[in-house]
Amino acid sequence: MRGVELIHGDRRADRRYAFELPLRFCCQIGEAECTGSGRTVDLSRKGIRFVSDNPPPNATNVELRIQWPFLLQEVCPLELRVWGRVLRSDDQGTVVRMGRY
Repeated sequence: MRGVELIHGDRRADRRYAFELPLRFCCQIGEAECTGSGRTVDLSRKGIRFVSDNPPPNATNVELRIQWPFLLQEVCPLELRVWGRVLRSDDQGTVVRMGRY
C-alpha cells in the first residue's frame, strides 16, 4: 500500500514514567478548600496522572504533595510539591499539567 503512513507507539512530546507513589492534594473550590489523597500512575516533565477516590474538579488549580521514595541524608522523608491545573478527570485518573514544583 503506497502512500499510507502508519504511526506506531506513543507520540507524546514528553516520555511518561510509571511510578506509583502516595500523594495528597488540595485545591480551592469557591470559598471551600478541597483535600484528598491518592497515588500517582505516571509522571512526565510537564504533567502527572493520579487516581483518587475523590478527585479534584476539572479546570481547578491544585497543589500536589507526592511522597518521594528516598530519604534526605538517609534520615528525613522527602516530598515533591507540585502546583498545576487539572486538565481532566475520568476513569483513567486525573491529569494535572505542572505549572511549577
